[in-house]
Amino acid sequence: MKTKFDRMLRILRLLEQESLCSTGRLAEELGVSERSVFRYMNSLQQAFFPIVYDRERKTYAFSDGFHLKKSRLNADEMLALSVARRLLGSLGGIFDVAFESLENKIMDATIPRADLKPFSTLAIPVQADKNGSDLTDLMKDLALACIEQRYVSISYVSLYTEELTKRDIEPYYLFFSSDGFWTLRAFCRLRNGWRTFALDRIRKWKLLDKYFIPRLLVNEIGREVSRGFDSYLDGDPVDVVIQFSPEIRPYVERKIWHSSQRKTEAPDGWLQLEFTTTGLEGMKQWLYRWMPHIRVVAPESLRKTMMEDLDEQRELLRRGGNGKERGK
Repeated sequence: MKTKFDRMLRILRLLEQESLCSTGRLAEELGVSERSVFRYMNSLQQAFFPIVYDRERKTYAFSDGFHLKKSRLNADEMLALSVARRLLGSLGGIFDVAFESLENKIMDATIPRADLKPFSTLAIPVQADKNGSDLTDLMKDLALACIEQRYVSISYVSLYTEELTKRDIEPYYLFFSSDGFWTLRAFCRLRNGWRTFALDRIRKWKLLDKYFIPRLLVNEIGREVSRGFDSYLDGDPVDVVIQFSPEIRPYVERKIWHSSQRKTEAPDGWLQLEFTTTGLEGMKQWLYRWMPHIRVVAPESLRKTMMEDLDEQRELLRRGGNGKERGK
């Protein structure tokens, strides 16, 4: 067996055959430590395979009634389907119905429902960077590294400074930001802290034969994503209060913009929304789209920063495209 992915597929096949799958036997079968077996089982359970531990028999097994239908779906196809559902199923509606129909057609038993979170270790690549290169291979490797909790070495170009740095990272999940870019959430060993990496800024990458103990559990990942605003996940929690004019109110009320959103009535028919989010950069970028129909009630630091940005923008507009001051 060459890869950890192959070993997880071997576990699925043994479970399907209802073989004795004790920790010791699996470790011997796969040629790994018992600790690695626990890691593989955790990864499979995160991908929504209904695997339980039978304490009486001291073996892992599928839940009652669950089987891989070998004539229609092999183990690696099953693994891909399960993790894909983790992404698209979280969108609800038509995707839930589609996956249920698909699973009923190709499986003996449908994967049990779970508390799906708005994140996934696997995503469907649709974006090419400005040079026209495809992100498919990168996304596949990163998805695998997230599932296997495997270190990745990357060469990354900073968006603002164009500085190229090489760093080892612990990848956790991929997500698609509202500005149209795929992003990786990871713990950066170089900076010794959490970072978000835009995939189109990764120039080289390599999966390492080193594995990490997760700093973030699956349920904690969901909470982290819900606290941040778009792809801005870092920063201390801050309370934000914004008022929107009657002219723009119908557009703002069309959706829930953040999991913490609270709505109240403001004077003169204005709509007031309150949020608790991590940091202010993501919120600030979102608010610019609604100008000039907003009032920043709190915090004062956000209002001050936006006013400074507007003063700079006003000066640029006054000077025009040639950088010279335009006549009155």
